[in-house]
Amino acid sequence: MRIGVITNPNSRKNQNKANRAESLQSILGEWGTVYETSGPEAIKPILREFLRNRADYWVSDGGDGALHWMIRSGMEVLEESEFAGKGLSLPPTLPTNSGSIDFVAHNVGIEGNAESILKTLRKDLDAGRDVTESEVDSMLIKGVRVDGGGNEQAFQTIGFAVAAGGIGQRFFAKLDEEGEHTGANIVRVIGKTVGSYPLTVIPGRLLPGVPQSARQYSRDMFSATHARVTIDGEVFPGEYFTGINIASMSINLGKVLRYFRLADVPGQLHAMVGSPPPMQIIANLPNMALGRKLKADQLVDAPCRELTMEALGDELLAPVIDGEYYRSLRSVSFEVGPRVRILKVKARRLLN
Repeated sequence: MRIGVITNPNSRKNQNKANRAESLQSILGEWGTVYETSGPEAIKPILREFLRNRADYWVSDGGDGALHWMIRSGMEVLEESEFAGKGLSLPPTLPTNSGSIDFVAHNVGIEGNAESILKTLRKDLDAGRDVTESEVDSMLIKGVRVDGGGNEQAFQTIGFAVAAGGIGQRFFAKLDEEGEHTGANIVRVIGKTVGSYPLTVIPGRLLPGVPQSARQYSRDMFSATHARVTIDGEVFPGEYFTGINIASMSINLGKVLRYFRLADVPGQLHAMVGSPPPMQIIANLPNMALGRKLKADQLVDAPCRELTMEALGDELLAPVIDGEYYRSLRSVSFEVGPRVRILKVKARRLLN
């Protein structure tokens, strides 16, 4: 087996695609095998089969979240007694632009949808051509999670981009309310936030009839995260943050917002942390759209190698890692992690 593919027929993107696995399998033919999984907890048994059958390439039929769980689960499986000490490593992986934002695929230069990407990969293998791959930096992420009984458990994963607190983390909750993470819905959330903010500063008696939900939208978005933040060993001033974000690569959210340009330097993370007031955040929207340095009071927008944060008060942390929520965390740290091999497939080559 040269190619191992994991697809989730219950994912939002695949719900209207009948016989998804069979369709992808017909594209691969004898070059690979497609496995269905219902969620992250079912991935490890499939990856064990990939390793036993020496699959050269691992493909996630999904976007950043699907790739995140494949890589995390793969690294954990490689540490199991069956595979540890046998010189095995994580093979090149491939997201198929089947997610909502697909910032990893866009960063690397992957083009096309799942079907055209797999057709291109098979065509390259049929022709004996080398398959291009790219190495990207990741973050090693360690934390302490609190379960329902109040017990603390350590966890570890890797990731590429994190909205750890403040408006970035709240943004994803609002985006989920809109449905798919499309560029149009990103613009919609921004519009609602900007439009709602004046309602929070104008007395209610001057705006009779304005529903409380309209006022609350902006309050939710700009709600600060209560935490202690340390960057490269130095404690950041303050305890309430309207933004805590970090990444190991630049990202483009729906071709609307661009962040973390400094993370494209190998071995360097990019942190955006601080407590600027809402109006200064809104004033930076042009910089966010153009991927430029953010300018505001009480804000750091700079490279780093490590960031740690610890929850203060009653609210636990809930960072969004590669689009996936990690809830109920007491503390979490981010540092430069291993480089990950990603296949670089441009499906447009099929037209040549």
